[in-house]
Amino acid sequence: MHIAVSWDITASGERWTQIDERMRAGIQAYPWVRPLSTFYVVRIYSDADRMQIQSSLTSVAGSAGVSVHFLITPAMVGGQYQGYLPADYWTQINERTT
Repeated sequence: MHIAVSWDITASGERWTQIDERMRAGIQAYPWVRPLSTFYVVRIYSDADRMQIQSSLTSVAGSAGVSVHFLITPAMVGGQYQGYLPADYWTQINERTT
């Protein structure tokens, strides 16, 4: 089971980095791959994991002091991503989605 998560932060420089690190902390407990700058494919083990991640990201977004928008997909089993990425990313994506 997996989810895809992405975010935008309307800050720059060190402030952007600080907020981004806090957002990433919300997914650190799970295996993830980042094929694009703020797009993550995250392996989860239950719907409760998704809810925990959503809660964590919502907390960061709400307390950041700047606009932080994020998108989280429903939990998915299987599926197939398409795109143009280096080959090693496809291996990592497949490890998290199968």
